[in-house]
Amino acid sequence: MRSCENCFNDVASRGDIGLSYRRGRRFEYEVRDLFRLRGWFVIRAAASKPVDLVCMKRGSVVLVECKYGDKPTRTELEQVRFISQSVGATAVIAVKERYGKISFYDALTGEEFVP
Repeated sequence: MRSCENCFNDVASRGDIGLSYRRGRRFEYEVRDLFRLRGWFVIRAAASKPVDLVCMKRGSVVLVECKYGDKPTRTELEQVRFISQSVGATAVIAVKERYGKISFYDALTGEEFVP
């Protein structure tokens, strides 16, 4: 039989995951809204894999991976790059930096991207 301490740890860990998920989802909505304000049609991938947002505007397609509070892993970058090259899209990493600033980077070149 499990002790109450283990039960508490399980609940606490699920709460942390829930908070992280909510922050990430909120950030995805912020990024989505920024693209929409600039005239892009945006689809949010609910499962967030392999990309978080697909943005389209006048024949251009941008695949966006949103990162709140941490850098994308090598695997995440490779996936976004592979998919974008396969379909002829631009791969972008959106990062929530200190003090709430949102920055966009081209996943292939590392250069700043402007939506």
